[in-house]
Amino acid sequence: MPPTSYDLTWTDCDFDDLTVRQVHSLLKLRQQIFIIEQTCIFPDIDGLDPLCRHVIACDGDDVLAAARIVAPGVDPDHAEQGDRPAIGRVVTSDLLRGQGVGREVMQRAITACTRDFVGKPIYLNGQLYLRAFYESLGFVQFGDEYEEDGIPHISMERPAG
Repeated sequence: MPPTSYDLTWTDCDFDDLTVRQVHSLLKLRQQIFIIEQTCIFPDIDGLDPLCRHVIACDGDDVLAAARIVAPGVDPDHAEQGDRPAIGRVVTSDLLRGQGVGREVMQRAITACTRDFVGKPIYLNGQLYLRAFYESLGFVQFGDEYEEDGIPHISMERPAG
């Protein structure tokens, strides 16, 4: 039986600073949500994680929420990112949904981007159903809706400053 309360510890670090157990838990969480829950077969382990910064919320070694920050020019598959940092792979365990943890992981990722990429807008590819959530964090849609891995998405930007 899962615990009813969690003692979350937040970390903002490079991939190499994560413990082996945190990496395992992070990949397990993303697999559970993105591949199993959303029934979306895609290559989550895409080679970018070691090149990214990660914001994670842990209870012990268990990662329960996370986002990764992709520096400009790192992801060759998203040229539309341009010279902006991108927030991606935003995930919250189903055990914590509805408790504001998704908003907190995004706010922490935004803070890391504004600290590490001063004066740059922030880019993200968001699932369409989360548009209002991302808009509440200052992101604005640009371009048309598109499908990525069988799920409707939109491109969004949070202006600098």
